[in-house]
Amino acid sequence: MGVNNKKRRADKRRNRRNTRSNAASGRFGGRLDPPAEDPWSGPSGFEAFRSARPFGPEPPSPDAVVRSVLFEVLADQDAASAHARLFLGSASPAPAPVMISAVERLTQSSVGLVVRGGWLPSDLGEVVRRRLAAELVPALAALLAAEAGRHPTQRVAPAWRRNLDSLGPAEAADPRTVTGLQVRLGLLALLHTLPGIPTLIPAPGSFTGTAATPAGIDPKLLVKVRALLAKAESTEFPEEAEVLSAKAQELISRYALDRLWLSAEHHAGDPDVATSRMWIDPPYLMAKATLISVVARANRCRTVVSDDLGFTTIVGEPGDVQAVELLATSLLVQASGAMLGHGSQMDWSGTSRTRSFRQSFLLSFATRIGERLSAATETATEATGHAGELVPVLQRQAERIDAAFAAMFPDVVRRPASVSNARGWAAGRAAADLARLDVRGQVAADAG
Repeated sequence: MGVNNKKRRADKRRNRRNTRSNAASGRFGGRLDPPAEDPWSGPSGFEAFRSARPFGPEPPSPDAVVRSVLFEVLADQDAASAHARLFLGSASPAPAPVMISAVERLTQSSVGLVVRGGWLPSDLGEVVRRRLAAELVPALAALLAAEAGRHPTQRVAPAWRRNLDSLGPAEAADPRTVTGLQVRLGLLALLHTLPGIPTLIPAPGSFTGTAATPAGIDPKLLVKVRALLAKAESTEFPEEAEVLSAKAQELISRYALDRLWLSAEHHAGDPDVATSRMWIDPPYLMAKATLISVVARANRCRTVVSDDLGFTTIVGEPGDVQAVELLATSLLVQASGAMLGHGSQMDWSGTSRTRSFRQSFLLSFATRIGERLSAATETATEATGHAGELVPVLQRQAERIDAAFAAMFPDVVRRPASVSNARGWAAGRAAADLARLDVRGQVAADAG
């Protein structure tokens, strides 16, 4: 697992130098931390505008006024309501329709910038839920639908539209009302903080119609595995978990390896390399990212975590990436449930050790799961009957994935995770031994 923070540190230094100009011009990726001398960063910003005209002898444009308040809106979401009331009231710096047009114009521009900067609708939905409120997602969906509508249908990737549909119903916020304008200002302020990230699906307007749908896991197998993993997450009996779990990785690996062998045998060409993002719920983000990483490694994929944003990117062949998402999601649920089952932790002096216990628990769980998954993958490789012949095929696959990974993340650095609680480590390893990985027998039974 790599941490894509070397480039991030350089970006932060550059952004600090360019904060003022970025905010004034609306360029994508600029930070919104206001300079100390910025007259718009405090609650009296509009008073300063009306009395001192801090932008010079001429009144600022409505767009400049809207940009200036984004500092305050980002720091205090309640400020969005105050500014919305001001823009729609008699004391507005410009007539209400003019201010509304400025907000709409800047919002449209910002949505286009972040979408072209690699952000998918599902990614933006996650950010809005985490940093603002889930209630704003329908308004976000409406803005993204409008962005797609500005382009010819054939220039919007079907996968992008499906991703947008995952946000649920769209409901536009009416900027002529205080509530609607407040929502628009909040979303606009947030969009201004987002950096560029790798593009997984072409943005609306850039799709050429040539991208094929990647081949994933067989749908019938996928339905069965999902059902079994749901049982794995809900059982209260460790013994049942052990019976159902030990071969889930083996089952999925056997399927992937058989397909890889058949492709090589028939000279079908190398499969495409796919990428996906998994958002991680806090806390203990790095420990959870480690668990995703070991699942990815067992499935011939690579990962990098963007810890400041809260997601892991997975790079591999389409079916393998899908398997990582499926297994890692289930194992995160199992690990979290087992971890919380231990309750709060105190040392002999009564000092809380809950955080260190849980961090160590998750890292230990990930380490042990990695061992089990690797063993299951080896068993699946032997079961194909082509273990020797698969070696060069797997080597070519690894080279393709490494090349794609390096092109996407040229400045990845590694950061070791620390363990500081022996009790948590031991408990996590014990829980991993009971984690449900085996679904092969149950799949066979369900198939009759």
